[in-house]
Amino acid sequence: MGYTLQLGLFNTTANAENLVRELKNHGIEAHTETRVQLGPFKTRSEADEASEKLRKLGYKPLLAPAGY
Repeated sequence: MGYTLQLGLFNTTANAENLVRELKNHGIEAHTETRVQLGPFKTRSEADEASEKLRKLGYKPLLAPAGY
């Protein structure tokens, strides 16, 4: 499957696009991806409750540490 390197996680698309443009100026091919996240939750039980609700709606949530 291979590997990827993540260089940043941004709140705005513009900031991500600026980094991609900067990298391309250095001859490094890069691209952006989009994520949809909920939280952060203060406790694991709050996160589990939200995960269960999402599963009942047909989604497959992945629990990850905050800031990931």
